[in-house]
Amino acid sequence: MLKRFLIAGGLMLAVILIIGGIFGFNLYKTIQGFKNQKHFTFVSEEAAKQETWQPTFSSVGNLDPVQGADLSNQLAGNVTGVYFESGQEVEKGRLLVQLDDSSEQAQLQGYQAQEKLAELNDQRAHDLFSKRLISQSDVDTADSNLKQAQSNVANTQADIAKKAIHAPFSGRAGIRNVNVGQYLPAGTVIVTLQALDHMYASFTLPEQALPVLAPHQKVTATVDAYPGQSFDGVVNAIDSKVDPATHNVRVQALLDNPRHQLRAGMFANVTVSAGKTQQVVTVPKAAVTYSLYGDSVFVITPDKDKKDDKGNPALVANEVFVKLGDERGPRVAVTEGVKDGDMIVTSGMQKLHSGTTVQINNDVTPDQANGEAGK
Repeated sequence: MLKRFLIAGGLMLAVILIIGGIFGFNLYKTIQGFKNQKHFTFVSEEAAKQETWQPTFSSVGNLDPVQGADLSNQLAGNVTGVYFESGQEVEKGRLLVQLDDSSEQAQLQGYQAQEKLAELNDQRAHDLFSKRLISQSDVDTADSNLKQAQSNVANTQADIAKKAIHAPFSGRAGIRNVNVGQYLPAGTVIVTLQALDHMYASFTLPEQALPVLAPHQKVTATVDAYPGQSFDGVVNAIDSKVDPATHNVRVQALLDNPRHQLRAGMFANVTVSAGKTQQVVTVPKAAVTYSLYGDSVFVITPDKDKKDDKGNPALVANEVFVKLGDERGPRVAVTEGVKDGDMIVTSGMQKLHSGTTVQINNDVTPDQANGEAGK
């Protein structure tokens, strides 16, 4: 009985040892595989590149019309006709508003009759003077009466013309402020008229820009109302003085506005291209980490002390502090810290520190770039 028990125990112990050995061997392989696994962070990259940039100056300015006016009446009167609608495009010379001129028309008829009589009297006076029947003073009086009559006619005609308000230039009418039958005191604003084919952008630049500023330099403007859209133009004029308080000089640009999108009173972000072109090294703005301690980028380089799965030197990202220059769209110039051709991390920087092993995948997005191998 004891012998059987010992044999059964021995067999059971042998089975346990075999099973334990298999489990231990598999556990050892798992641990070794985990130790040998290459851990890395997915990132996207883009090479720093050298570009030719035109130096620029940027400022914020106001938009003003090339031609714009608040149209008003010079003489008081009742409105007898309104010949435009709010927001309508009107041509130069078009009649916009007519005021009652019936009394002036009646006066004109009387003055015209006086003018005709004065012309006849003046002609008779000259005939009689040629026959030496009247004196020179009588001729002078006749001439004076004729001129006075002509003046009365011209003055009345001018008053009649002032009661017909015409468009002084072609443009777009604003919201009209008058209606038929309304009495208008002299100086009442009838409507605002703006010529919108071109606009002025008025802005200031520091006096240090004066040596490279000149008329006809290229200008680009953007406005918040139309994000992603720019308006081209040229420098139209540079003020003849510098503001002694701010040491800025006022500049005026002429902008094209073919679709009449720009309106007077808008703010505009203006960029002036000036000076000689320069060679600069640029990187995507998304690649730059901004902080109070300095701006930096991660530069990817091979590390011969680390190997990838194929036995090649692994790629390592190291943080490099940089000095930045001008910005152009999605790119920024780097004046120190990066050279042409350096591989720059463009996404996945949040999980990086100097010495992190990385794997490049330019298909990932910034959110996806933070995942690690094996996850």
